[in-house]
Amino acid sequence: MKQAASISFALVALALGLIFAPAVSQAQPAPSYTPVPVATPDFSSMMFSTGTWNCTQMLRGSKRPNTSTTTIGMDGQWMMSQDVAPPFDKYRTVSINTTTYTTYDPTVKQWVQLSVDTGGGYGMSTSPGWQGNTMIWTTKNLDGSSGTDTSTKVSETQTTDDITSTDAQGHMTKMHIDCTKSAS
Repeated sequence: MKQAASISFALVALALGLIFAPAVSQAQPAPSYTPVPVATPDFSSMMFSTGTWNCTQMLRGSKRPNTSTTTIGMDGQWMMSQDVAPPFDKYRTVSINTTTYTTYDPTVKQWVQLSVDTGGGYGMSTSPGWQGNTMIWTTKNLDGSSGTDTSTKVSETQTTDDITSTDAQGHMTKMHIDCTKSAS
């Protein structure tokens, strides 16, 4: 009888232990965090353009000045240029400020530029990259206008741009810009 009582007591203790014991999870531990690498564009071919540049072009018979400052920003994803063109003739009474963002899109193997300005202007240009010391940018705007900008690296401190623009009606305009890097 003692043995039956001991077995009964052991079964009751086991049942109570199972009821009140913490549940053991069969789930696997959460996987550890694996950071996803973010590739940054290789700006090495364009690093000479960082800094401040003084540029001039002829517009409506007047010499138009422009100052452009270029940096790398947004965690290394974009080259950013801040341009200021002060009022320069009777038609332009306020400065035009432009911000241009440049990056490389590896999916289409093209450099991409997005520009916006304080006059409400905007645009997007693409380029396959440098061919020697020249980079050709192509623009096709939503209003039907288009253009090309042939940027030439003359030296580490001098560049030129030869721009051809065609408006939506087919009228073509050409301009030439000379830029010199400011001493740092």
